[in-house]
Order: sequence, then structure tokens, then C-alpha cells
Amino acid sequence: PSKINTKNVQILNRVKIRNVATGKEFLYQLVSESEANIKEGKLSVGTPIAKALLGKKKGAIVSVTVPNGTMELEILEISI
Repeated sequence: PSKINTKNVQILNRVKIRNVATGKEFLYQLVSESEANIKEGKLSVGTPIAKALLGKKKGAIVSVTVPNGTMELEILEISI
């Protein structure tokens, strides 16, 4: 864990995000496809949301294309 960077979003990070439109906050851990379990808050790095977050810094606002349109997410926190 000491080698995991929290300056930019990467696999194994926990990322707290906020939907800009609704104000709802979510906490996800980015994991491999085989470990993904949305009920446990484990989001696969292959999902559109994770792909949009990877490499971004705290405070960044990213646009994500989802089945019902586009949503903007703000990165509130990056942790281990």
C-alpha cells in the first residue's frame, strides 16, 4: 500500500466523487475486472466511470458518457 499514489486516481485507490447535477456523493474503490462488486463499492477499471477517473487529480471534474446521457463527476478525495 505504501507504493500506491494518491495524487492521481489509479487502480486500488478509493475515490470519493460527487455527481455535479444531483449533489449525490459516492465512494468507490477501483479494482480489476475479477474483483468488481458494486454492492461492496468495488468498481471495475473497465467501466466508463473508472476510465474517466483514471489519472485525474482531486478537484477535477470529469464528463462520463452513460446509457442515459452524460454526467459530470467531481473528484472530492483520493485515498488508499
